[in-house]
Amino acid sequence: MTPSITRAVALSSVLTVASGGVAPAADMERSLVAQAANPCAAKNPCAAKNPAAVKDPVAERASKEYKTWRKVNTEPVLSATHGNRYVFTYINKTAEPSGLNGKFPFPAGSVLAKESFEGQAAKPGERGPLFIMEKRSTGYDRANGDWHYAIVDPDGTVTMAGSGMQKSPTQFCAACHQQAKANDYVFGNGTTMKVKPTAMQSPK
Repeated sequence: MTPSITRAVALSSVLTVASGGVAPAADMERSLVAQAANPCAAKNPCAAKNPAAVKDPVAERASKEYKTWRKVNTEPVLSATHGNRYVFTYINKTAEPSGLNGKFPFPAGSVLAKESFEGQAAKPGERGPLFIMEKRSTGYDRANGDWHYAIVDPDGTVTMAGSGMQKSPTQFCAACHQQAKANDYVFGNGTTMKVKPTAMQSPK
């Protein structure tokens, strides 16, 4: 497992993107609340027991192509649920009609990619992992909107991939995305995407 993955205390594929620059104190506080509510906060999903690399052709291809896709936030966003990293989100052509116009559900073949950067002096620093959401055909994982999740290391290695089903290595991703079920499991706070903002729930 590479250092950028190992450093992740809590990783979740929540596509929580917001407009604006570096998060002010109030945003940081909300970020910490979201981190506390993160289903994977109690354990590190990137423990050594996970394989160093997995095969995921779509995630591998997305890691090479996503820079040519539609970027939906122009300023870096601090995301507690992605290891307290700064993130930018991109959507492929198939995802654009739903993401940009708020027409749900996303069609099969939609892919959303969130690139991340380690925080350095309150701004993006070293590149972190790439978080992928891929909409698969009906029946792949009905209970979680048929979304497939993957995490790609900066060197292009897919280090985690799966569904939201029990015992899947990415079950924690789907658990978080359940909060955005009304938006076909996609968070979209204040971006060019016309997705109704969904706030992370506060811990009980």
